[in-house]
Amino acid sequence: MHTSPNDHKQYKYIQLDNQLRVLLISDPKTPRSAASLAVNIGHFDDPIDREGMAHFLEHMLFLGTEPFPQVGEFQKYIAQHGGSNNAWTASEFTNYFFDINNSSFESGIARFSQFFISPLFSADAVDKERNAVESEYRLKINDDSRRIYQVQKETINQKHPFSQFSVGNLDTLSDRGEQEKDSIRAELIAFYQQHYSANIMSLVLLSPDSLDDLEKLAQHYFVDVPNHQKEKETINEPLVTEQQLGQFISISPLKELRKLSLQFFLPSLKPYYKSKPLTHIAHLLGYEGEGSLFSYLKSKGLVEALSAGGGISGSNYREFTISMILTKIGQSAIDEIVEAIFYYLELVKQQGINQWCYQEKRSVMEMAFQLQEQAKPINIVSHLASNIHHYHPNDIIYGDYMMETFEPELIQQLLSQITVDNMQITLISPDTIPTKEAKWYQTPYSVTALTEEQKQRWRAPQAIAALSLAKPNPFISQNLQPLAVEETASDMPILLENSEGFRLWHQQDQQFKLPKGTIYIAIDSPHAISTERNIVKTKLCIALLLDGINESAYQAEVAGLHYNIVAHQQGITLQLSGLTEKQPVLLALLIEQFKQYDFQPERFTIIKDRMLRQWKNSAKDKPISQLLNNLTGLLQPNSPPTPVLIEALNSIEFDELPLFVHSLFSELFVEVFVYGNWHQKQALEVGEQVKKSLYIEGQKYQETSRPLFMLGECGTINFPINCNHTDSAILVYHQSDDTSPESIARYILTNHLLSATFFHELRTKQQLGYMVGTSNLPLNRFPGIIFYIQSPSAVPNQLIGAIDHFLNAFSLILLELNEESWCNSKQGLIDKIAAPDTQLNAKSQRLWGSINNKDWQFSQRKNVTSAIQSFSRRDIIQFIVTQLKPRTANRLIMHYSGKKQTYQALEVGTEINSIDEFQQQHVIHEKI
Repeated sequence: MHTSPNDHKQYKYIQLDNQLRVLLISDPKTPRSAASLAVNIGHFDDPIDREGMAHFLEHMLFLGTEPFPQVGEFQKYIAQHGGSNNAWTASEFTNYFFDINNSSFESGIARFSQFFISPLFSADAVDKERNAVESEYRLKINDDSRRIYQVQKETINQKHPFSQFSVGNLDTLSDRGEQEKDSIRAELIAFYQQHYSANIMSLVLLSPDSLDDLEKLAQHYFVDVPNHQKEKETINEPLVTEQQLGQFISISPLKELRKLSLQFFLPSLKPYYKSKPLTHIAHLLGYEGEGSLFSYLKSKGLVEALSAGGGISGSNYREFTISMILTKIGQSAIDEIVEAIFYYLELVKQQGINQWCYQEKRSVMEMAFQLQEQAKPINIVSHLASNIHHYHPNDIIYGDYMMETFEPELIQQLLSQITVDNMQITLISPDTIPTKEAKWYQTPYSVTALTEEQKQRWRAPQAIAALSLAKPNPFISQNLQPLAVEETASDMPILLENSEGFRLWHQQDQQFKLPKGTIYIAIDSPHAISTERNIVKTKLCIALLLDGINESAYQAEVAGLHYNIVAHQQGITLQLSGLTEKQPVLLALLIEQFKQYDFQPERFTIIKDRMLRQWKNSAKDKPISQLLNNLTGLLQPNSPPTPVLIEALNSIEFDELPLFVHSLFSELFVEVFVYGNWHQKQALEVGEQVKKSLYIEGQKYQETSRPLFMLGECGTINFPINCNHTDSAILVYHQSDDTSPESIARYILTNHLLSATFFHELRTKQQLGYMVGTSNLPLNRFPGIIFYIQSPSAVPNQLIGAIDHFLNAFSLILLELNEESWCNSKQGLIDKIAAPDTQLNAKSQRLWGSINNKDWQFSQRKNVTSAIQSFSRRDIIQFIVTQLKPRTANRLIMHYSGKKQTYQALEVGTEINSIDEFQQQHVIHEKI
């Protein structure tokens, strides 16, 4: 089996007697164990008159088995032992997966394996879970991606299974009579017995156990999965017929979105995974540097983004797409844009099929494989369980990265199918004049034929002198050997410089031993956050900077160097990551561009329009997301809610920006962290480079604060929000009044103990909605916890009643826990928090978080786990009774009544009528 030299795990591929294929992974260093089972059954296998059956079955397998009949027992057990679980259903596959602390892995496997041996399908659970599927469907009914996807299903060959409705709802999953034989339960059992067969399943187990012990686990727990010798039927229908080719499809979205896509239809390319011919084509078309298709169209103000190579794929088809986000001007120049695309395709055919270009992409892919880092165990197993179905056993791990052979004839053959006559064009635009409405999601759309004049123009495109193919990439690293560890290397970051207005931290990595590193540069400026208009100007300048740097920095991204610039509550943070050899070159490029602030008026107009569109579109996000945005905007003055940002952006003019950027540099504080494959001397050089680049004459230095409004002794207060959605939603927030490790631990442990039971009671049993949960929500270092529900049927008064009833009863549930379960729950959480970092980036991010939070001893994680260990059950019950129970709680409730429901004022707490009113009544806490 081909593995990365940086991969310390051991692998073994076996097949059980029932023909179940199994990949065993022994990893002595893994913080958690994990398992995944993938079955070659998906929504393509749904009966024609039972759309959504495969998805419904995925839901049902979690809801009780013969040895473990209690609904929710599996989820509760996994959560108590520091783990998580989930599943997904795709067109031709369904994948189930979980992770858990290492000591509980066998018990988790004992429960998990029974999904595929003895599921109960209890009548009560079937009836309730249909409502969960309905809620999931309703949750996405206003999601543009689902709405557009449904149009795609209606504009391909209707005899192909891709055209079927994949999610299901109460209509497609209803009973057909009062007899058991007419029930959905009977059909569900028959579907399971017919399709779920060991010979089309794959299993991956990962734990610290030896390969021999893992093999025994697999044999013991999975050999009884029935093998019905299932033979997958070949799909003979093409994805599209002549009738669908040459169509221009126009779709009306709910959000303000203008997107143009060209879809080309190819046969399945799975047999060619070792050479990846489409990757070569996509690499050339998606290039964004000088002379590129994107650069040309962007310079004319026609597009905002371009990508190539995506599209749906399956066992008998592969879609290849070229997609663009259009400007308003671009929407009126579609024929011109498509002509430019086909001219660029001609360049690719004539000049792009060459060895050096393929080899360059191969080098980047090979480098990514050779230097890959450890992913989360749950992600590893779910991904590899799917790979077993797609690759030869030797290539299960390597297959995603392979570019083994340059095959110019095959590439040319594929390019010969990327033509005007093998294409659909899709325009997503609010200006669509619809003639049709898609089923299930009511998406307005229209379909017209491309004209002969258009086709002739695109078949013989005019030459465009400004277009050229990519040149060799100057950012590709040649030295992949990590630096020797210095004698001065420390096991935690060292403060190398602490001068006026500047701090520099450094740590050479000794754990991962990779030629990679990260640089964080936080630029605090009181001018960046002094007013709401300045907060928006900061965001606007960053967007203009990223837009301006894209062409020159694109090749760096391709070569494995990544960068980002974000606005935060104190100013701006610049982050670089990836291979360190060329990072100083990229850093100089970024800082120079930032310092010049040479913004173009035409780009200002386009970027401003884009930001306005994005922020206005957020008003169409799901209600829970909108409630959370308004919550943080209410409590964090330096993070205003979206409506405030929109109002400020509308009034900003281009001429204001140069003076504003100068003011940013006039008063600042800079903190830098250099981590990874860097010696101390190099870190000091980076620090000097940053200081010199950001210095201006007469500069002042000030570290800014992160203010937060404190709830204090507010009792229950509530804030109604208008979300313009059919679902109702509620979000209940409890805030700590201090930032001590003990307080952090108390909130984290309470959330850990509550979450699985809350989900089971309010989502699975009461069926209040699909989005139901609890979460930690620290704001500006102050711990917090939220409870949330989005419901298609219940109003906010019902939702808060259910939450309050749960919180009133939960202390009794804790009292009923036996001592072993209590200890296991605590230990599961401790194991999760204290788990060693498995990736260099993750470790650098954690350390950077400590630096930002002034945890300069880097001890908070240890202090929090110690506090969790010290808590008794009585401590947590007392905390719930005094801090979370409705009668005693100080809490903020954000809520929304769905459009289909009559508005009722929340019967709990005092209503806030405005943000100003709230902020005038509450103390603000300033924390640097």
